[in-house]
Amino acid sequence: MPYDAILLDMDGLMIDTEQLCAQAWRDAASELGTRIGEDTLHQLVGLSHQHCLRYLQQHPELSAHMPALALLNRQYYHQQLQHGDIPLKPGITALLEWLQQQAIPCAVGTATEGPLAQLKLQRSQLAPYFQHVVSASDVANSKPAPDIYLAAAARLQVEPARCIVLEDSVHGASAALAANMRVIIVPDIVQPPASMAKQALAVCKDLFAARALLQQLRDA
Repeated sequence: MPYDAILLDMDGLMIDTEQLCAQAWRDAASELGTRIGEDTLHQLVGLSHQHCLRYLQQHPELSAHMPALALLNRQYYHQQLQHGDIPLKPGITALLEWLQQQAIPCAVGTATEGPLAQLKLQRSQLAPYFQHVVSASDVANSKPAPDIYLAAAARLQVEPARCIVLEDSVHGASAALAANMRVIIVPDIVQPPASMAKQALAVCKDLFAARALLQQLRDA
């Protein structure tokens, strides 16, 4: 089926911030004399900050340090976003320029809160490429619920089934599928399980491969 719009996740797909976020959690835990395991950090990929807190609260060795852990994490992370580098994922600029040349509507669908999402898009200079940005602040339920992507499609006035979503995380891909959209997964930190990969339109090694696939679908 042809597509009429592209919806893109932000963290881990367009900008290389998942590593920054993970390090902020490590630093916050270290300051409090505890640690967060790598498996636990992997489970946070693609979740909103509030969902991350709920997940960490379930771990007895961490729950005693909340909300100090959450506060320190935000401080470390915001400091990096405001004053440090925000690296782009390879191929994102070429992909967005191609979408612009083809006049394909596109929007951001991110589990990040609105003000922080705008900061990231402005500092990474990606904001001008998008007609709309839908964040966790704009919906009742964040990923893996479908709300963010359904809202993005509505703002673009495109039927969900005519949208293709680009995602790096399992939670984000689940949100796209729940919205009755096709999804291309470009893994960042965590590879999708086989069950998720089977439901995806494709699993691409990078954004260059994703752009090539979108062009093939467009030409077909």
